[in-house]
Amino acid sequence: MTAQAGIAPGAATALHTEALLTNRCAAVYVAGELDLATAEQLVQTVRTCLAQRPGVVRVDVSELAFCDWYGLKTLLGLSLEARRAGTALTLAGTVRPQLARLLAATGADHLLTATGARAARAAGALEPAGRGHCPAPAAPPQPPQAPSGAPSARPAAVPEHAAA
Repeated sequence: MTAQAGIAPGAATALHTEALLTNRCAAVYVAGELDLATAEQLVQTVRTCLAQRPGVVRVDVSELAFCDWYGLKTLLGLSLEARRAGTALTLAGTVRPQLARLLAATGADHLLTATGARAARAAGALEPAGRGHCPAPAAPPQPPQAPSGAPSARPAAVPEHAAA
């Protein structure tokens, strides 16, 4: 298992990424703001994961405080790049209302989020059982914390209709 972490240097907004890799799965944790100024940080992290040829890359957006249209474009581009490499890229964790609205408004929600058998098929993970999940490391990874001075990225309890 390999870990990678980074913060976009000199960015007006901050993004923190951390990746945990196994031979079959990559879990990418993202915290902060994903926009034009920070997108390259996520691109580099995901490309590093894709070079290892995992069956699936799960981008945990639970700590993503903000994502603009450029951030969404970046996620969609990475999803396409992953597919071309024979890997599925999906969003994982709690999708905050702002990102959920952006995904729904653009129709990209079905391209980046997948659950159940559809996600398992997309990841080529139907055999053997449980192959589509990253094995738990000895100590569970801690999601990255938003850089100091950034708004809290903890998900709030939101009514279901707000995410639609």
